Amino acid sequence: MDNSRFSIITLCLLLLILLSNGLTLPSCTDAGLQPLADAGITYVDDKLAISGRFCTSPADEVAFPVKILIVVDQSASLQCTDPGNNRLEALNTAGAALDALPNVEFGVVGFASWSRIMDFTPDWSEAAAVLAPEAGQGGPATDYQGALSTVLRVLEQDMIEAGPALRARTKYMVLFLSDGNPEPRCNSGCDDGDEIPDSLYGVCNTNEEIPDDVYVDMHSLCPDYNQPEQIMQKVGDIMSLSDFYGVGDLKMNTVFIFAPEEEVAAVCGDVAEQFGYDREVAEPLLRDMAETGLGTFRDVNISTELDFLDFDYESLQAPYEVAQFFAINVNSIPSEEGSSVDSDMDGLDDAMEFDLGLNRLSGDSDGDLFSDMFELKYSSKGFDPLDGDVPAMGCSGHEDRDADGLRECEEAFIGTDPLLPDSDGDRIPDGVELRLGIDPGLHDTHVDHDFDGILSGTEVRTGTSPQLSDEERALTGRILYSVSPGVEKEDEIRCYHFDVQELTLVETLSGPARPQEKGVNRILIFAEEEPASMAGSRGRYYVACVEARYLGNTYKDPPSGLISGLAPERFVELQLFNPELHCLKAGEDPGGVPDGGMQ
Repeated sequence: MDNSRFSIITLCLLLLILLSNGLTLPSCTDAGLQPLADAGITYVDDKLAISGRFCTSPADEVAFPVKILIVVDQSASLQCTDPGNNRLEALNTAGAALDALPNVEFGVVGFASWSRIMDFTPDWSEAAAVLAPEAGQGGPATDYQGALSTVLRVLEQDMIEAGPALRARTKYMVLFLSDGNPEPRCNSGCDDGDEIPDSLYGVCNTNEEIPDDVYVDMHSLCPDYNQPEQIMQKVGDIMSLSDFYGVGDLKMNTVFIFAPEEEVAAVCGDVAEQFGYDREVAEPLLRDMAETGLGTFRDVNISTELDFLDFDYESLQAPYEVAQFFAINVNSIPSEEGSSVDSDMDGLDDAMEFDLGLNRLSGDSDGDLFSDMFELKYSSKGFDPLDGDVPAMGCSGHEDRDADGLRECEEAFIGTDPLLPDSDGDRIPDGVELRLGIDPGLHDTHVDHDFDGILSGTEVRTGTSPQLSDEERALTGRILYSVSPGVEKEDEIRCYHFDVQELTLVETLSGPARPQEKGVNRILIFAEEEPASMAGSRGRYYVACVEARYLGNTYKDPPSGLISGLAPERFVELQLFNPELHCLKAGEDPGGVPDGGMQ
């Protein structure tokens, strides 16, 4: 019999004897006589909180690419309205001044009964050469509808070729100049008997096919053409390009060129009446075009006014503001159990790597420069994390110049930009997206991939998984943030106070060469700043790095679970970030200035 059990029984027999003699005592049990836990052990939680400040860069001249498309009336009537080519002198004066700026390009659409295109060029002299047709080459009509259809095509093609990153920063300006009414103005139906304007333009009533290079938007026989509602629809179509392609800015300015009637008659006599010149019709239409185009309308006496093209073409000074802020523990992966350990920070949890025979302390088990996570993700496309000879092409670019967590050879394979940390513009670096199972080449932060009612961008920010239905963890274990603006400093620098709470720590492994790193967790805090006046433009990424240690529920450093006072200088531009230099280690001053940090 167990000695301790024997002692308890003996004690109880003794008590029974005493009770039989009239003594009253408490009842006897062995429940309170079990071995006691070690009172010296203090159990700690696995949570970390970080607080501090982030300050934006000073306001500066944001180098918006500016593309000016000059749409100039080249109809024969201008030889009467502007025989001295004063409009060209005004255009040359404005163009020459803008030509000195490195970010300005010029395009030309000349129109009459046809449209002629000069593609965008940074050389003003090339654009100026096509602003006026050769002598005697003016067209017989003023085809607004055809010109606007050409503008739509030119702008859309340029936006497609620019790509999302560039066009988000590009400012397009259309400058439409004319001296007359849109002609021919056709009413639908052949041989309708209209005297004006059909009688002046047989094209309105012809049964013959119209050549593609004449009246370029007339796609059927005897159509409505150049009617005000059609012209305004074309302007609306042009302006809709701004939202559809996400450009920085798009405006249309219009200019009505006129000259006193006596001066026009002095040059062209009674013939001038045949050009359809009617200020009471032309001016309101051009004014409406500018209003719909979010631009400015001007009417100009071309015989006396030459300085009429001082529109706002140039870039603007803009302060920066925080557009994205989130933290991620790169040693932890959200899972169904809560948080899984990722000791080598490669995006695969240790248990999976152990099961697959991968090295849990190396992000590249086979040494071929493709990460284990990348090769496992694309194993069906010829990658193998355990075979250094697969894929046969090898990694031709092992650098990560944009510091987004993906090597250039990996970005080349999946089609992301090796020089842009956020290829799809959704404000999450490419490597973070791939790590968490969402597409770095697709703006999908507003998609609920796992159908748990939480958008993927929110899951990235709060530390839950975009690929797992983890609604319960989203309610009880999510990362919490508080980011509030503080007092602005000089140069319109904006500083923000931030608190990040409920970051989960995990117990990481250590290798023989680095035993001191057991339990180390590396937390990255990302902040993206964007110019306040250019919503949707690509900003700058900054990152701060802190390290904490966790050895199960008995040891945590810092013991309080709080890192406070993280200084703005601790945030380093992402492309300059080096974790060995810039990570705040336990016991270091959170206000110290790391090499490359913001000053």
